[in-house]
Amino acid sequence: MADLELHDVPEDVMARLRLRAQKNHTTVEGFAKHLLEQDSKRITVEEAIERSRENSRGSGVTADDVLTAIEESRAHRQ
Repeated sequence: MADLELHDVPEDVMARLRLRAQKNHTTVEGFAKHLLEQDSKRITVEEAIERSRENSRGSGVTADDVLTAIEESRAHRQ
């Protein structure tokens, strides 16, 4: 497992982390690790765009096709 060391964390941030860690019955380090694990599992906008591009390659579906489908769907709802 890798180590991570943080410096110059603002005191108000540390105070909130201490409080949240205490409420979750863990240490600040354990709580910070949990936050980092959760964040690392979230997909970024850039990753979502790249996945979308990879999924649409060779499909023959264009942006205009998608917009047309959206417009048709909205028209049926009205």
